[in-house]
Amino acid sequence: MTTKNSPTATKPTALPRGDIRYLVAAATLVVAVIGLAMIFGIVRAPALDDLTQDRAPSLSIAWTEYNERSDCTDLMVARPTGVVESIVCSSSLDRVIGWPEDGLVTIAYGRDGDHLEVRDPVTGEALSSQGLNTYVEKPKDDGGFAATRVDGLLVVADQWGTPIWEVEADARYEIGSIEVSPDGLWIAMSDSAERLLVLPSDGSSDPVIWATGVGGVFMVSPVWEDTEPPTS
Repeated sequence: MTTKNSPTATKPTALPRGDIRYLVAAATLVVAVIGLAMIFGIVRAPALDDLTQDRAPSLSIAWTEYNERSDCTDLMVARPTGVVESIVCSSSLDRVIGWPEDGLVTIAYGRDGDHLEVRDPVTGEALSSQGLNTYVEKPKDDGGFAATRVDGLLVVADQWGTPIWEVEADARYEIGSIEVSPDGLWIAMSDSAERLLVLPSDGSSDPVIWATGVGGVFMVSPVWEDTEPPTS
C-alpha cells in the first residue's frame, strides 16, 4: 500500500540580530519623523529655478558654515558659473568680513586671540595673518531691502517699499540675511529652506537657487566679491 508522505514543516528563518536592530531603528526613525511632521508641520518653500548662466550675477559670494562630519568650518564660495565649493575647512576659521582684490578676508581663532587672515579665493590658502586687538564684524549691507508679510504673501521690497518679489508661501517660511552686491545689481538672500537665493535688485525676474544646505535663516551673512572689509 502506498501512502503519501506527510509534508515536512518548514522552520521559519530568524533574522540575524544585527538586522533586527536595524529594522527597529528604522521604524523608530519613521515614527519620529511622522510625529514631528504632525506636531510642527512641513514648511513648504516656494519652488524656484536653479541658477543659470543667463540669470547669474557677475560676482562670486562667500560665507562660512560648520562641517559637522569633519568638525571644522568650511569656507564656502559660490561662483557665477554655478559652482559652489568649500575651498578650505579649518578648525580655527570663524567668519568672512571682506573680499577685496588681494583675497578673502577672514577672522580666525588663535591661542593668543583672534587673527585677521587673507586667503586665496581659489585654493583657500592663508596668504597673510595678523593679530587683532578688537572684535571686527562686517556690518550687514541689506541696502534697505526687507522681507515682510502682506495679505498672506511674502514680499521682498526695496528701500522705497517697492515690491521686487511677491510669492504665496507657508506662514512659517522666512527670509534670513539679505546682502546687496557692491555694484547694486543683485541681492543675495538666505531662506528657511536652507537655500541661498539671488535675484536682480530691480525685481526684473524671480530669485534663483544659488546654493542649498546653507544653514537657513541662521546663515552667517554672505560676503560678495569686491566687498571692502571694515577698517576697525
